[in-house]
Amino acid sequence: MINQRIHRFVGLLAISAIIPASLAIASIPMPSPEDYSGRRVVEVDVPDGAILQLLLDEGMRSMACTPAPGKSPWLIDEDAESLLDSLGLPHRDMIGDLPAFIAQRNAQRLAMRATRGDDFYSDFRTLDEFNARLDEMLAAYPDLTTPIVIGQSHQGRDIRGIVIRAGEDNGRAACFLNGCQHAREWISPMTTMYMADTLLPAYGVDPKITGLLNKIEVIVVPVSNPDGYVYTYSPGGDRYWRKNRRDNIGTCDGVDLNRNWGSDWNGGQSTSNDTCSDIYVGPSSMSEPEVTALGDFMLDHGNIKTQVDFHAYSQLILEPRGYTTVPPSDFDELHGLGADMSAAIQGVNGKNYVHDNPCNILYCASGTLIDWPYDQYGSRSYCIELRPGSGEPGGFDPAPSEIRPCAEENYQAVLELMEFTATPLSIELPSGAPTTVRTNQTTTFPVTITARSETPVASEAVLRYRGSAGDFTEVPLDYLGGDNYEATLPTFGCTSVPEFFISVGGDGGGVATMPSSAPLELYSATPVSSEEIVFTDDCDSDPGWTTSGTATDGFWDRGVPVGGGVRGDAPTDASGTGACWQTDNVAGNSDVDNGNVILTSPVLDASEPGAILSYARWFSNSSGAGPGEDTFVTEVSDDGGVSWDLLEVVGPTGDQVNGGWYFVEFNLDDLVGFSPSSNFRVRFIVEDVLNGSVVEAAIDDIELSSSECLEDSPCPEDVAGNDGVVDVEDILALLSAFGTDDPDLDIDGSGFVDVGDILAVIAAWGEC
Repeated sequence: MINQRIHRFVGLLAISAIIPASLAIASIPMPSPEDYSGRRVVEVDVPDGAILQLLLDEGMRSMACTPAPGKSPWLIDEDAESLLDSLGLPHRDMIGDLPAFIAQRNAQRLAMRATRGDDFYSDFRTLDEFNARLDEMLAAYPDLTTPIVIGQSHQGRDIRGIVIRAGEDNGRAACFLNGCQHAREWISPMTTMYMADTLLPAYGVDPKITGLLNKIEVIVVPVSNPDGYVYTYSPGGDRYWRKNRRDNIGTCDGVDLNRNWGSDWNGGQSTSNDTCSDIYVGPSSMSEPEVTALGDFMLDHGNIKTQVDFHAYSQLILEPRGYTTVPPSDFDELHGLGADMSAAIQGVNGKNYVHDNPCNILYCASGTLIDWPYDQYGSRSYCIELRPGSGEPGGFDPAPSEIRPCAEENYQAVLELMEFTATPLSIELPSGAPTTVRTNQTTTFPVTITARSETPVASEAVLRYRGSAGDFTEVPLDYLGGDNYEATLPTFGCTSVPEFFISVGGDGGGVATMPSSAPLELYSATPVSSEEIVFTDDCDSDPGWTTSGTATDGFWDRGVPVGGGVRGDAPTDASGTGACWQTDNVAGNSDVDNGNVILTSPVLDASEPGAILSYARWFSNSSGAGPGEDTFVTEVSDDGGVSWDLLEVVGPTGDQVNGGWYFVEFNLDDLVGFSPSSNFRVRFIVEDVLNGSVVEAAIDDIELSSSECLEDSPCPEDVAGNDGVVDVEDILALLSAFGTDDPDLDIDGSGFVDVGDILAVIAAWGEC
């Protein structure tokens, strides 16, 4: 770990040494306000398709990606306004003085650079700055990065990128990230570059990132349309230019790169054959050098499993296929991954990115980069429309202050995509990983393995375990049919420290593990020779819990969840029995408000050695105007509730604050200063600290048990107390359990306590 931190520190020093020269303010190109003299951006209410076509024929410029009847932004001058007035079309100013707006944005950018000059994400960056930043990363992290030039643009500019991987180039699966197909969407390349800038220093420091980059590679191409991007900065250029800079001889310049791809090219969905249109498809499929460069690189790579094409704006996650409403055969998987990315984004700043087929939430479009990778080689490919949201201020020209929060929230979506890329097969443990193992019998648990980008090979599904540090022993999982397997852990001695993980290979050569970062992360268990359940509650009835608190709303309520999960509440209980405890179990506004809510157990007996408390909990504080403010606290008492000791705190930020059921277990003997007693109680406290967040919680499957670990007696017939003598006490113990399947008293292993066990005791009568 020390060497890893030194590696990171040296990398940061290398970057910081170069930054000042690359961030010189005086030479930064910026759009000239004079180029927009007399122009405004207005919202026009276009009544029908005929009027829409008339406006386009007259040379009016829609600021919507796909002009359509209804209210949308248009860039107008005095002549265009006269036309609108003559047609009686209602319109209102969105940017009443465009030169002043451009000047204001330029001033904001200069101010941000002056106050946060060493922060690359304080301002939008030019193509030269992006290329310089790539060079800085390559110099700072030579062991993790590989430079790529995937091709050249129409005007001969390199289309540059970077490959991030740990170890050799061994054909591993890849996650491909590109930005700025559309030149005016400045927040797109900033967000794309942020991914590389954040992953690199995390390697060797963050176990999750380290594990992912050991398995996969991430390819980042921040600016796919360098000519168009430079044109948006140039004096005499156009800040709102969308296309590349193809010279369509004698007509308007440019092709919409994101209509030039070979999936349903020129299919009529949000496309045009007019060279002056912002959605001009080009002279032929894949005609543009920028498109063919990207496409050739993807095909040549041969193992790109996932990708995101970053655009702006509207806060959407667009899923394949974008040119039809007919869902693909693997829609559920595509849609589920879209949901995971959306939830990850929302968990950072509370921003909601709706995910679905583009036809359902935006518009259908032919010839896009959502569909070409999916159709060509089955990649899980998405288009993310970044900030701002539809109808929010900024549009294609958001303030510089939006850059970093936008990038940070989308970084979490990329981590979801990387996890998927690194996991060609899905592994789930329906009952969770066992937390205790027995000294006298094996421990089995179910495993579910499902196909993702590869089909699991049953013979390569294995359990790897060890009883102490060192090498792992490998045993195959038992295949039960379908997606179902069973894992079996052996017996362990009391002094063992069992650790284990699941691994499975796919038919494409991929390998998935659970935990996903294994063997960097492992499951662990505690050896026990006997275990007794003291208290168990599946919450289908109430054994005496009490509720209290200071909140004005959101108190604990037991029942079958009814809220549907729309505001962060649990849509079902943890184990499927029906009911659980939940904060205000009603549909709609059910969260905790203005204080805390407390759920307290009845008095329980935890006086036996090896007291273990386990429960399933749900907690969400990641939505609302001020997410990440609230906590879920568990406390325990050994004096009936007179005083309380802290057991765990979840939140206000970090893992397990975005909903989802989590099973947790605590050995109460390990709690410093706490003495489990016959007056044991536990309570769960959820608090709304400030008023900006939506906080929801639930509890289910509470269990208190006692366990101990004693090494086996020299004679197994000594079943009563392990006192070293086989005598009448052992006979009485057998008689009390006669006919049961108690494993501690089944001496001969027949499966039942019977005459064979009594005969074994008689045969071993006396001292062991």
